[in-house]
Amino acid sequence: MSSSWELLEHLRRRLIVFLGRNFFNVVHILAVRRDRRLAFSTYGASMETLHIPSSDEEDRTRKIKVHLYTPPSGPGSPGSLKPVVVNWHGSGWTIPFHGSDIAFCARIAKEVGAYMIDADYRKAPENPFPAALEDVKDVLDWVASQPERFDVSRVAVSGASAGGSLALVASSTLRKMLKVDVKAVIAHYPVTDLSLKSEDRIIPKPIKPLPPPILELFYSNYVGTDVAMRKDPRVSPIYAKINDYPATVVIVACGGDPLSVEAKRLADKLDDGKRKVVTCILEGMNHGYDVGAKPGTKQWDSRERAHALMIEALQLSFERK
Repeated sequence: MSSSWELLEHLRRRLIVFLGRNFFNVVHILAVRRDRRLAFSTYGASMETLHIPSSDEEDRTRKIKVHLYTPPSGPGSPGSLKPVVVNWHGSGWTIPFHGSDIAFCARIAKEVGAYMIDADYRKAPENPFPAALEDVKDVLDWVASQPERFDVSRVAVSGASAGGSLALVASSTLRKMLKVDVKAVIAHYPVTDLSLKSEDRIIPKPIKPLPPPILELFYSNYVGTDVAMRKDPRVSPIYAKINDYPATVVIVACGGDPLSVEAKRLADKLDDGKRKVVTCILEGMNHGYDVGAKPGTKQWDSRERAHALMIEALQLSFERK
């Protein structure tokens, strides 16, 4: 009886993931179309697709797909190499949204004058934790192996939603295992604590919130239901040691997003006077508000504000050797 129930539950979850991926893929295509035009026409993006070797012992031939954005000013000379920012997209660790941050990546490359690497990663439930985090480490180790291309002394990480969580983990618990020193982290409406219950995320005026059952589906697909595992700092960056975080941390949350509760808690925890913590709460914004934002809308204005904060923080971080 138990095995039959587990099989049915497994099939139910896989069906939901299948339907969810197809639905979100349509939304993704429509939303990103506008950002793609913006990236190339306004920000002058120069993008190439690379496939980085994976350390996956079970499949030595597997590669990690990344989009590499070169600053409009072109590559730096050997004596003046440019910094690099590595970004991971939102996904709930489940939805293939690689490329959804194209406007952000192109803008950072242009205005910060840095290489931007927008990296894909394996998705659950086919590839649960720690697969995504292993891909994160592989990409950063690859950056370290390219000192003739990048200034590996000036590296930052960024991400949105689940990608923001991966960036926060990379800049804290994973940071001491890396071959590069992460100087700054940018986290856009990140997930910081998978152990929180839905009643712990109640906010006064939620806007298009992700339903608790969907969040739970994402989380259990990624890391299972064990509470102790969900409090592992490699899963929930709020449990990482404060001193493991870099000198610059930017956390941008949305006032209408229940996930803002845990984002603000992490920002408050890190703001101990030992690092520069930039915290921004975008009132009236929902989770994922920025993808495909239209000029003249409140979403556009909020995205402009968020990007300006991120750009300034990265510029200041890269000025410090």
